[in-house]
Parts: sequence; structure tokens; C-alpha cells
Amino acid sequence: MPKKKLKILYLITKSNYGGAQKYVLDLAVSAKNAGHDVVVACGGTGKAGAPTGQLVTKLQANNIPVIKVKNFLRDMSFFSDILSIFEVWNIVRKQKPDVLHVTSSKAGGVGALAGRLAGVKNIIFTSHGLTIDEVWRPYWQRFLIYIGTWLTIKLAHKTIMISTETFDRARRMPCLTNKIYLVKNGVSTINFLDKPSARKTLSPEIPPRSFWIGGMGELHPNKNWSSVIMAMTSLPEKIHLVIIGEGEERANLEKLIKDNHLQKRVHLLGFVEGAPYLKAYDVFILPSKKEGLPYVLMEAGMAELPTIASDLPGNRDIIETGRTGFLIEPTPKLLSTTLEMLFRDEGMRRELGQNLKAEIEKNFSIENMSSQTFNVYASNTSDA
Repeated sequence: MPKKKLKILYLITKSNYGGAQKYVLDLAVSAKNAGHDVVVACGGTGKAGAPTGQLVTKLQANNIPVIKVKNFLRDMSFFSDILSIFEVWNIVRKQKPDVLHVTSSKAGGVGALAGRLAGVKNIIFTSHGLTIDEVWRPYWQRFLIYIGTWLTIKLAHKTIMISTETFDRARRMPCLTNKIYLVKNGVSTINFLDKPSARKTLSPEIPPRSFWIGGMGELHPNKNWSSVIMAMTSLPEKIHLVIIGEGEERANLEKLIKDNHLQKRVHLLGFVEGAPYLKAYDVFILPSKKEGLPYVLMEAGMAELPTIASDLPGNRDIIETGRTGFLIEPTPKLLSTTLEMLFRDEGMRRELGQNLKAEIEKNFSIENMSSQTFNVYASNTSDA
């Protein structure tokens, strides 16, 4: 951990509350508690003119100053993206940070460029998963994304990767080997509600003694909720799917639920501060197409939940098939088969949940994440 007091400016694109935002909050609070001067700059919740989200509320509750970046939007917008470079440059120039820590793709590129223009000597970029892994995009888009990722890492002085596989792959990109560090996410202790209380709070209309499959995450195409909804069509009536999260895919998912006559068995609860309620579930599921190193898997582990997740790089750092859960290709057929197996085998569910909790407690603490990140801040700056 650095010995001198640092001025640290964290920069992130959106201020809704997902994994990347939790990462910024945890680091900002840890840095403040360590005696550093901390400021966070962020956009709204994604669209033009949108208000700030839960990240800002939580930062303010911890007495951490927040600056809104008005031109940060989720989707690409040439005019707004150009304006955001000048806006962030002005923020950085006024704040004069010792460390500029940028996270998420857009804030990473814009922040690293603006930081260089403002003369910041220690720019850190955290990648929460390589955007080039979005294989459903056309090849030309993925090529441009690859170039953008390379430029962001090149502009930053040091880059943190949060999963082993993305760390290895990033180090193989041309001229970047010495700029890449591996620091895995960490999770703190969670005060869980017991199962009856959590179920009564979340969805009291679900019949007693039902079997709950739980998911938690944004309603976005990346999260692939449609696959698990389709899996529900071939699962026993006793099984209910309960998803915590909100997002742009709600209307499409609601139509899918209605078209397959699943209104009584699939429940979209909207945004809830979900972690304390995880013990409501019997099985946790994460069918994403792309992930970094997902907090929700760590939180599910702390709740001792048997877990099924997509076979993706970050998930592999947490889940070992057959020991701490199952990693599968998240097709409706494979999801249905694996879920039914766990539904019928209580002993397996219990063993997987206990093993996953032990794994999280041993290897994914918030203290380790913060300490290793601060060591990156203090390390000799890589090439200028």
C-alpha cells in the first residue's frame, strides 16, 4: 500500500449499480479509509439527460465527492463522445490527481486520452472483460474494438485485468506485456436474510415450497436471460425463475414470457439491492454471453448457493465444474438439463454451495483486491 497520501480520481462511464460500479465504490471507500483524497467522476444511467444512479447515492453516503460527466452515454454518439474528451480533460486538469483510475470501455479510452493531454503521470485502466469477446458483433466492429482496446491500454500507464485468461491474452497484445497486472475482484461480508424472510420480501406471491432459480443482473442482451426463460418451458411446474435487475430488454423478455405462457413462473422483479436476499434461491444462475470477474458469483458463493454459469474466462476463475458449480454453454437445452439435475439432487446442491463459499472466502476478499490495487498505484510507472 502506498505510504504517502495520494489524490485519486476514479472515472467510470455510468452510475447505475452493476459490477463495475461496485468495483469503483469498493476501491474508493478503501482508499478513503486508507487516508487518501478520493473523488469519483461518472455519467448518468446511460441515456442523454439521465439522472445519476445508485453509485452516486452510495458514494455520497460514504462522504466521497462526485463529479457528473454530462456527456458520458452508454451507446456510441460521435458528438457526445468528442465533447466528453474535453469535459473529462477539464475535470482532470482541475483535480490534478496523482492517480487517475479509469474503468469501463468508454471511460477507459476517453479518460486515458484526457489524462495524457492533462499531463497525469499515473493513469490506471481496469478492464472488466475484453469487449472484443462480444462475438455476436460483425467482424469489422470487433476489429475496431480491438484497436480501441489496444490504444486504451497503450495510453494508460498500467492496466489491471481481473481474470486470469484476459490477463494472459492482454499480455500477448503487441508492445503491452509490461503494462498488464492481474488483480482479481473481492467481496466483503454480506448480511443475508434467512430464506423465509428473503422470499417473503422478494416475491410473496410465489407458492410455498416452490423451487427458486435465481438470477441477478441487468436486463441487457449480454446477460442472455432469454435462454434461461426458454429453459423454463421444459422444467417442472414447481420451479420458478426469479430475476433481480432492470434494463432495456424488459419489454422483449416480458413478451417472451407471455408467448411461452410463463407469467406465473418467471418473475422480473426490477432493481433490488439483491445480495442480502440471495438465500431466497435454491440455485443461482448466470447465463451471460460476456463477463469480467462477476461479483454476483462471489455473492452467490457467500450465500452457499449451487451455481450454474456460462463457460467464460472470468467465470472460470471462480467456478470449477463438479466442485464449486457448473460451467456450461448457456443454451436452453443445456440449462434445462443442468437445472433439472440440481433440482433432483439436494445433496449435490449442498456440497457445491459449501465448496463455493470456501473458495470465495479463501481467494476473493475485498482486502486482497484493495491492497493489490494500491500496490499497482505505487509501482514504478510503466512506459510513458
